[in-house]
Amino acid sequence: MAVTNQMVAPRYAKALLEAAKDQNQVETVHEELQALQSVFNDNPTILTIFDNARITAADKDALMTTLTKDASPLVANLLKLTQQYGRFGALPAIISAFNQAYDEEAGIIAATVTTAVALSADQADALRSTIAARFGMKSTQLDQVVDPSVIGGVRIQARGSVIDGTVKHRFDKMKAALLAD
Repeated sequence: MAVTNQMVAPRYAKALLEAAKDQNQVETVHEELQALQSVFNDNPTILTIFDNARITAADKDALMTTLTKDASPLVANLLKLTQQYGRFGALPAIISAFNQAYDEEAGIIAATVTTAVALSADQADALRSTIAARFGMKSTQLDQVVDPSVIGGVRIQARGSVIDGTVKHRFDKMKAALLAD
């Protein structure tokens, strides 16, 4: 069985987070990884350059130098290690796994909230508090989605759980119950 990027990402992320904690560099590493993710989002071909046999070693070295120029030693080592072991393409998954571990350590839960209309600031704040309390976390990073088809109410998705209090969901349940009889 081949080891995929999704399989190795948590290992790299955990090791990086532990090393960052040991060196009191967690915030620095987190910020640098966010910047790196932006670079990958803007230039996705960077992820495949190191696997491309047509690109010379000198060009690859130049790119690595550019990527690591302003990076902390921990992030620079991550970049070099992933390139050395043929896992450079795993970096987005590693960054995602690091972010999850970082959020967990910081007591932050990511949640997606779907409503029929945009939430007011007060409503969003109330939901953040409620979700954080429900999952035993300190705060909530809220991603708001407006979907008029839910008609009303709110659907919350967090940590693989879905709490669906939308009108559409209730109508669907009533419809299923009526058709079942």
